[in-house]
Amino acid sequence: MHCAAFKRSRAAAWAALALLAVSAPVRAQTAPQAAIESGRVAGLSLASLPHGGAFLGIPYAAQPVGDLRWRAPQPPPHWNGVRKATEYGAACPQAPSPWLPEMLGRKAMATDEACLYLNVWTPKLAADAKLPVLVWVHGGGNVEGSAEWPPLGETLARRGIVVVSLNYRLGVFGFFAYPALAAESPHHVSGNYGQLDQLAALKWVRNNIRRFGGDPRRVTVAGASSGSLDICNLLASPLSAGLLEGAILQSGVCVDSIFPTSQSAEKSDAEFVKDLGVKDGPRALAELRAMPAAQLLKRAATDEHADLEPVVDGWFLRGQPAATFARGAQLRVPVLTGSNENEMSIFASPLVGGASYRPKTVAEYRRWLGDRVHAFADAVFAAYPASSDSGVLRVFTQMDTDIDFGFGARLLAIETARAGQKAFLYHFTYRGAGEFAALGAFHSEESMFLSKKYWTSWIARPYDETLSEIIDGYWVRFVKTGNPNGAGLPRWPVYDPAKDLCQELGERVAPMPVPRADRFGVFQQRLDSRLRDAEPNP
Repeated sequence: MHCAAFKRSRAAAWAALALLAVSAPVRAQTAPQAAIESGRVAGLSLASLPHGGAFLGIPYAAQPVGDLRWRAPQPPPHWNGVRKATEYGAACPQAPSPWLPEMLGRKAMATDEACLYLNVWTPKLAADAKLPVLVWVHGGGNVEGSAEWPPLGETLARRGIVVVSLNYRLGVFGFFAYPALAAESPHHVSGNYGQLDQLAALKWVRNNIRRFGGDPRRVTVAGASSGSLDICNLLASPLSAGLLEGAILQSGVCVDSIFPTSQSAEKSDAEFVKDLGVKDGPRALAELRAMPAAQLLKRAATDEHADLEPVVDGWFLRGQPAATFARGAQLRVPVLTGSNENEMSIFASPLVGGASYRPKTVAEYRRWLGDRVHAFADAVFAAYPASSDSGVLRVFTQMDTDIDFGFGARLLAIETARAGQKAFLYHFTYRGAGEFAALGAFHSEESMFLSKKYWTSWIARPYDETLSEIIDGYWVRFVKTGNPNGAGLPRWPVYDPAKDLCQELGERVAPMPVPRADRFGVFQQRLDSRLRDAEPNP
């Protein structure tokens, strides 16, 4: 998924669509306990997990407040006695999302800058259980979302795996780059704090998950939308070595993107600091760290200089992830990845207050291409032509879906296979009923089936449960074995670039040719050109 696409959709888009209703856990009699490095925690007994339970709101790092704002995550504090782990921790600071009423059934959620918490669901609370582990990284364009979404922990843990979900710093708190921050950093870098939080959570899992019945040597990281893109960056980072053994990436990758360098982001964000009224100098950082979180959040949402996304910093990301994967230098692990047939349809839907731009005429479509893909505008139009104004919306939505999702998912599968690892590529095609019918298989729709928690306006049909069981079965088998295939599931072939097949997930569940792959050559040419400009001497 392209960074430009994230910036277009800003606070509303991407995995805001992964925001799903949270069900209250069913409590039983005795609270389960576990002793972790920081101290003892007491969680929730769940009738569905009689030999395990849920542990919510565990701090995995020191809270990033005060002098720890915009620093790499520090170890969590220790405590005496037993800490209650029965409620989700606050989400990281973010603006209220227009998606929330549909996704979560409420207008806002509790947020706090002290937000570095994770949650654990386990079916067996025994140190010798050695169960495989799924770690979920939420989406939200790296500006919104929380570990509560989607609420898949209990659902998937019932199938015999340990599930972990985590919060990480977002927006101006997670991706702000500034020269003075680089100057104080032991690695001389700034930015990427949200991604460093994800690494800290994975280290916490490595050090503590045995206490919950998990096996630290069998960790799969999964996520949707920007969470998926972040996981792709984790695969490109040498700092992730030894922390994960598999990855599930739903509708978001880094191999089709060009990221800014920390130097360019620092230059832009320095202008943002001026807009805040803070003068450059020895007191600038102290002033910024003392500034109320709400003030920073509000200004960053509208300031054109705020460049808040992952950056190539020479430490977390040593080079462009696209170049890292092209060289086969990524973390070599099995990958399950894919995209949805109509990803972009939801971003203009009144169901979620969508206001994403849609051209109405051929001339507007061509103008959009010129602004977006520049020298490749004519080639993209030739691959996705519109002969009349009436056909523009259909062609544009298909092209926009492919350039930001379909092309990248396939490329990730190709490069994983070239690196000698198994890749499993899917294409989600399920179309909902009622108001959802016109949207087709929209962005993050598959997460509803993964969690079995549906949007407030979703019209249930009998086949929903069938498809949910298939998807859950595939995902959990992959977590357990590195291969989604298992008894009772339709066969899913390992991705072979020569055959170029993916697994359709919809009314039909079976292999199919990758849709429109014959048109992806123009996107590859554009990516190669951008890579040459970004890394002229690889």
